[in-house]
Amino acid sequence: MKSTQFFLIIILLMFISYLDLNYSLNGFLIISSDLLLILYFLVKKSVPVFLINFNLNFNLIYYLLFVICFYCLYFLCTTFIFTNSEILLFDDLSKFNIIKVLILYPILEEVIFRKYLLLSLTKIKSELSSILILSLGFTAIHFMTNSSLLYVFLLSVFFSWVYLKTKNIYLTIFLHVLNNILSFTNLINFLSKSKISLVLVIVILIVVILFTFFKIKNDKINVHSNGE
Repeated sequence: MKSTQFFLIIILLMFISYLDLNYSLNGFLIISSDLLLILYFLVKKSVPVFLINFNLNFNLIYYLLFVICFYCLYFLCTTFIFTNSEILLFDDLSKFNIIKVLILYPILEEVIFRKYLLLSLTKIKSELSSILILSLGFTAIHFMTNSSLLYVFLLSVFFSWVYLKTKNIYLTIFLHVLNNILSFTNLINFLSKSKISLVLVIVILIVVILFTFFKIKNDKINVHSNGE
């Protein structure tokens, strides 16, 4: 894939997101176009989306802790230190929205961005450049949502790094789902109003994030046995 093709796909996805939002299509246009894009990748690249046989030969707990702590740290800092109201919370708890946010979007976005676009970029760019370019594109398609764009970018960088390290699409989907689950919770308000000092909570979160990051970084994974 050439860089121009990547940016054309991002522009197309942004336009589709605009149409979906502008005409109140409730995600149906986004989901339909994502499925068609995946079908296109399947036909063009002849690479299966999922492999049935895979091994979870990594320390899952560290990945989970990193996502949870990073979510808490980011929104505690931006919301209560810098008085920024960018908490990712979903008010519409209809069944379709829950399914869409917790299942459909994580699967479709991870398959398109990590499984196909990221791996395509790594064939023409360095891994670092590929991660940064992809994350900018991933952030761009969330521009018209109520998401914190900096948070989306940083999380995409992490998910992309994890995918290149593990080659396990199941893992990034699971982490994406976990992050979206956190957006349905009131965890940030609970932490901010707890009797524990906010500074102490932030320090603990930073320590856990650093610890889990180095554990993930040093985790030896057999990428050939994981579901690509």
